Amino acid sequence: MRAPIPSGFEKPPPLGTYDGQTDPDDNINAILDFRRVSGAIRCRLFPTTLRKRVMTWYQSLAHESVSSWKDITEQFRRHFTASRRNPKTVATLEAIYQGQDESLQNYIERFNKEAVQVNTTDDMKHYLLERGLRPHNDFAKAVGIEKPQTLDKLLAKAQPYIQYEEREAADSIRHART
Repeated sequence: MRAPIPSGFEKPPPLGTYDGQTDPDDNINAILDFRRVSGAIRCRLFPTTLRKRVMTWYQSLAHESVSSWKDITEQFRRHFTASRRNPKTVATLEAIYQGQDESLQNYIERFNKEAVQVNTTDDMKHYLLERGLRPHNDFAKAVGIEKPQTLDKLLAKAQPYIQYEEREAADSIRHART
């Protein structure tokens, strides 16, 4: 595809590279960030972001098969669709439980890592985080008695319990050495 290179683009802007392992939309969106450039320029930038097997795919395209930015993005998405990120759902959070020997800190971190990717209310996250607590531990009992009303309050309530667990773990390591 022929397109004059705009002033200032003699050296392509720094873009990430795509190796086929991550969501292809991320690569397309990085190029789309250059809003003031035409689709033809985007088409010229596109191959500069490709690595190894992805470049092999690009080079195998029939020359006539790409006449616009829309063409290249459709073919790219279609070919690398298996690498697309699937949206997380509430079911992801429902499956998270605190392990028998898992610290409260690790459980909350693991839950939050998934929760930020799920489009649901804080009330639902609060409910599922509480539901996933290991039964009969001190924090689960305290939550059952005091019933923090929001996710923020539940997380704030967890802090002293996390600190206590950390002190206990440090003490047991220290006593094991003596």
